Amino acid sequence: MCYDAATNYRQQINKARNRGADEKELKFLELRLEQAERHRSDLHEFEYYYTSGFSHKKLGVITADKPDELQFFDWGLIPFWVKDNQSAVKLSNQTLNARGETIFEKPSFRAAAKNKRCLVVLTGYYEHYWADEKGKRKIPYYVEFKNQLPMYMSGLWEEWVDKETGEVRNTVSIVTTVANEALAKVHNRDADNPRMLNILPHESKLEWLHDIQNESDKEFIKSLIKPYPQDELTIYPVGQLRGKNGLGDVPEAQEKQEYPELELPLFP
Repeated sequence: MCYDAATNYRQQINKARNRGADEKELKFLELRLEQAERHRSDLHEFEYYYTSGFSHKKLGVITADKPDELQFFDWGLIPFWVKDNQSAVKLSNQTLNARGETIFEKPSFRAAAKNKRCLVVLTGYYEHYWADEKGKRKIPYYVEFKNQLPMYMSGLWEEWVDKETGEVRNTVSIVTTVANEALAKVHNRDADNPRMLNILPHESKLEWLHDIQNESDKEFIKSLIKPYPQDELTIYPVGQLRGKNGLGDVPEAQEKQEYPELELPLFP
């Protein structure tokens, strides 16, 4: 599954604008960032060059009830029915991603799939290639749009109340789908079932937020879960991200890295 992401929104907007990307799409996110800044002064704390899902940082999301604002929810969905904090922590490590094929059946996701779908806004994400059969050496790849526009992923969110403290937490999971041909070569640890995040086309991203009132509506939402065309993506290896010697959350995390000693899949 896909557990590493980037959310350096404002820098990415500038890069995309310099490349002549669609100004309407840039304004779509800029306006929501501006709206978010009116409500909070810590917005910069949620912009990452790299973050691991297991750190449960906040990701920018757009929901149907507040479509004009970028909100920030903890990565790792906690269903409303979870009873205590210990269970919540355990489950949130298992719900960073949600398999698109089963979101309407799985107990952890089915309520959110019906009533609380959202857009998860990323600037790119990371996928790890196994350089050996057991995965002792993993090579991270960075995935972004060729025009460097922000990416909108299918998401599910929930509101959970900690019964001990009364704290209300909004949490989110990112939906995955079958990998396209290129990312199937990168996500090689499960050759029979390679995955990728479910990237929504810019022109139809808001369709993911449509109400579900009948079976036809549900089937329409399911139809939005599909591999994104690889010819619109840039996919390349980067430096090591994890561990004590990993790059971590720095601009260099997104820089291309060569591994001359390995025969890695490379893409134009």
